[in-house]
Amino acid sequence: MGTTDVALDLIRRARTADQIRAALEAAAPGERLHQVVVDRFDELARSPRRDPTGALRAQLLRALRPMITVADRSRAETALLTYEFGFGPQGENCAGLRAAGLLALADLDPDAAESYAVRLLGDAEHTEPMSGEPALTAVRYLAARGSTAPIYLYALAGGTQEECLAEALRALSTLPAPLVRQLAERLSQSDDDIALVGLFDLLTTHAEPAAFAGFVRDWALKTSRFEVLNFAAAQILASRLEPLLQALREAAALSGDERRKALLSGVLGPAPPAARGPDARSRPGSA
Repeated sequence: MGTTDVALDLIRRARTADQIRAALEAAAPGERLHQVVVDRFDELARSPRRDPTGALRAQLLRALRPMITVADRSRAETALLTYEFGFGPQGENCAGLRAAGLLALADLDPDAAESYAVRLLGDAEHTEPMSGEPALTAVRYLAARGSTAPIYLYALAGGTQEECLAEALRALSTLPAPLVRQLAERLSQSDDDIALVGLFDLLTTHAEPAAFAGFVRDWALKTSRFEVLNFAAAQILASRLEPLLQALREAAALSGDERRKALLSGVLGPAPPAARGPDARSRPGSA
């Protein structure tokens, strides 16, 4: 029996996603592999108790993507609508399977996948609390498609999972500055450090950083999240965006809190000479 035959037999019998992954590394691509993968997926879809978390089916869908055909569309859509209950923090187990289904469908019909992504993003009740899936995959897919409206709505509602909310914020760099400022104000009192990190990723990649200078100064003066303040100051320093750097300098000068003042001064260092020229995005050392 050749290596591919052994690998295909292991796919038919595998009880874990790792076993399937190892078998796929040894199997030669081609029609035989495609048929074994779809046969095993269909078998598990008919008998979900043999795959209670959906991990086997998710791995099979990932394996299917490089050789996916139109005939496999129903498998991707089946995965997108699959919910299995009984284990896990929220009692639902197949978040990873739905995420894999979205990416498989995207290979066949990107427009349909976008609609499913919006649905997954709105399905807060069944978003896995630790990984953020499948909403995290949905945000990334919508961002790659340039579909910011549903991402903005998700962020406006406050999100449901910190990693996913942070990713949503990072995806909004083309949102009008007044709307970004409004989002920033809503998040300013958040105790979600990861979301705040995502917010400062957004503020330092937006085309109009000067619009956020007042917010940055006021937040730096008031926040009690000193670890996030340290990150935000370092992020702004790395961005070399003068309006935001000046906002932090002002906060350091105005603060009566010695710890806050020391943190900001330590990150920013001594203030540079007065800037020349009117360019709000001017960067130190530029001509």
